[in-house]
Amino acid sequence: MMVGGRRMANGRRHRFTLPVAAVVLLATVTGCTSVGTQHDVSLAGAQEANVVPTTPAPVPKPTVKLTAKTPSYTKSVRLAVTQGTFESVQVSTKKGKHKLAGSVSADGLTWVSEDPPKPALAYRAVTKVKDSVGEVSTKKLSFKAAAVPDSKRVGFTVTPSNGATVGIGQPVVVRFLTPITRRAAMEKVMELSARTPGGNSVSGSWSWLNSREVHWKPTKFWTPGTKVSLAMGIAGVKAAPNRYGRQDYSQTFRIGASHITRVDGSSHRIKIYRDGKLVANWPTGTGKSGLETYSGTYVVLGKSLVERMDSCSAKITCDKKDPDYYDDPEYFATRITASGTFLHAADWDPLIGRANVSHGCIHLSKINAEKFYDHAVPGDVVIVSNTGRGPQDRINTQDPGLYDWNVPRATWKANSAL
Repeated sequence: MMVGGRRMANGRRHRFTLPVAAVVLLATVTGCTSVGTQHDVSLAGAQEANVVPTTPAPVPKPTVKLTAKTPSYTKSVRLAVTQGTFESVQVSTKKGKHKLAGSVSADGLTWVSEDPPKPALAYRAVTKVKDSVGEVSTKKLSFKAAAVPDSKRVGFTVTPSNGATVGIGQPVVVRFLTPITRRAAMEKVMELSARTPGGNSVSGSWSWLNSREVHWKPTKFWTPGTKVSLAMGIAGVKAAPNRYGRQDYSQTFRIGASHITRVDGSSHRIKIYRDGKLVANWPTGTGKSGLETYSGTYVVLGKSLVERMDSCSAKITCDKKDPDYYDDPEYFATRITASGTFLHAADWDPLIGRANVSHGCIHLSKINAEKFYDHAVPGDVVIVSNTGRGPQDRINTQDPGLYDWNVPRATWKANSAL
């Protein structure tokens, strides 16, 4: 017999058995040294490393636009955002003087102003918008509101003029070129403010004479030195069907010295007070019986060095044969009613200081009429008394010069639209 390749002595072969541990070891070595398996894993990893990752789709950028290319002064401004939502919206003119308040819709897609824009003004909108992934950015846009055409504008004049110095009785008079049917809307945006030299605020109110004319006066005569400001924020305001304010308007004026003239028809005297002091006491004459000068409080409207006066235009008589007919130039004429009442020179009147013989005017000597003329300014106060005729006729006709200070206070306030 062979051992280790040898026969054993008895000639039989002897089977040699390996220990179990050795078998396991061989199996383990065989498994760990499998070259083919290691190669496959490495190749798969390399293939994965060479795959190009997919690029995410870009986030759409929000866009803000006006819903109307040129916003109207009669409608609210509307902004809309696409691919996003509004976080905030601020709209104002470039210098920030005029702002448009508004609100964002519940879904964040639109913004609507509370009021229309002012006509013809340029605005800038600054918005903050959020995109689909939550990023917030600022978007800006500019626009200009439509202008009011000439055929639809509200035209007007203001008395006194801007920068003027006027007397203590001067009312503020606004005359419109077309009827105002929405008086409250117009009056609401017509603000008058005034302060005395001592800093006190002046109270007063507007009063409509008719659909084309509105006046403002203080509760009592102005204090000399008072500065008055009128601000009419009428731009875009609807004043009547198809009538809108074109633009805002403002002006200032100043109250000068106190000039109060008192004319007494029974004593035939005229007394002039400046800043409360009597500076003149002259003879005078007023209207004769049947043509009496109206008693009441007047304000000076203007003056003319020469004024042509005639009885026909005064509605006294047009008959040249009538004793009351006249057609003459009068000098140093200071007007105190629109209908034709003046203080003027009348040296041809021999009864000045003794009797009333005029056709309604107030007569003075030439030298005194010239002095009065030289010092008179629009708004100065002339108070006429004891003539035998009150001012009611002129109140009824709303005669400028004699109307404002003769209307009862309650009536004046009742004619306000507010």
